[in-house]
Amino acid sequence: AHGPTRILGWAKTPAGFCIASPAAFSFGDQLAWDHLGWHEIERGGWNAELNKLSWVRYAAPGEAPTHGVLELTEPGRLPELFRERISATIAVERFVPISGERGVIIAARRDLGSGAVVWHGTLTRGLSWQTDGVREAVDQAMEQVKAEYDIG
Repeated sequence: AHGPTRILGWAKTPAGFCIASPAAFSFGDQLAWDHLGWHEIERGGWNAELNKLSWVRYAAPGEAPTHGVLELTEPGRLPELFRERISATIAVERFVPISGERGVIIAARRDLGSGAVVWHGTLTRGLSWQTDGVREAVDQAMEQVKAEYDIG
């Protein structure tokens, strides 16, 4: 059984709350909660003008990434914690060219709860998983970067 989770920060949303814990970002209301491991968020940011926190989750190769957005009515320290926690998961992040200036960003992200490392390959603009040879080039880049780092 898990003990209570330490809360690093929280904020009000129009419908409920969002909470930053050491390993996850949680948001919801009295009816339901969603939990995202910080390592599952590819990138995110805070728009102070609109009071909106937004993020993009990693997707499997060939699948569209999912986006999320939350309005924070009382942001407090949450936007800062959001950035810090996502950054804390990055073990490796390297751009590998595939076709000229286009390529793949190979990232190793650490699950801040379990310590496990998950590897991702994200294509830059102008490349598609459907293009001949791209998937193989990404696999090769991933193996090359993994071989340089002994982190799982």
